[in-house]
Amino acid sequence: MHPRWMTWAGVSAVVGGVLAVLLTFPFATAYFRAYPGFDAIPAWLPVIQRAIRPIMSFGAPIVVYNTFGRVYNLVYLLLLPSTVALHRVHRDANSGLEKWGYRLTILGLIAAAIGVAGDYWANGLGFPLEVVGIIVLSLGSTANGIALLRIRTWPAWSSWLLILCLPGCFIFVALIGHVPSGPTLQVAVAYLGAGFALINRSVKSTDVDDLRAA
Repeated sequence: MHPRWMTWAGVSAVVGGVLAVLLTFPFATAYFRAYPGFDAIPAWLPVIQRAIRPIMSFGAPIVVYNTFGRVYNLVYLLLLPSTVALHRVHRDANSGLEKWGYRLTILGLIAAAIGVAGDYWANGLGFPLEVVGIIVLSLGSTANGIALLRIRTWPAWSSWLLILCLPGCFIFVALIGHVPSGPTLQVAVAYLGAGFALINRSVKSTDVDDLRAA
């Protein structure tokens, strides 16, 4: 059985994942425009900055940056329902690793959401909590991915996307040069995949129910 709410959890994950992916480079670009000289300029910035210039002109650089940050905060909230749905997938597996992964992921999402809100609504006060939350989120997502890989009914490709969250956290922050968009990128991609897997699972469950009814 696949409860209807799990389908909507999948949709929420897809929306959150797409939002994070689409905002990654504009958000990071806004940071380098708002705080020039604070960090080394990444190689991708000149090219991306020219390409997205029209969407960066609705206000002063710091206003643009804070606006992107406040919108980006929705990402962590949108990923919460799918985390609960993935936990439901393990209902009969009795996996200790999954239970720890689930707890860490929930804790990381809540901490990241509060931290990012504090960062962009309270003049940077939430930044330390934001960093800790994203690391915990990445660790929990990796543990979830390893646990899901043991379940044959869950797509292996989706499990591997989650497994890569912890290494991806450090790789992408180095490549993109901005927090939270850099370290969250792999998590966003992983949940985008998990969201599609949850929706596909719902479609298959509905087909089976239709066949039984026939």
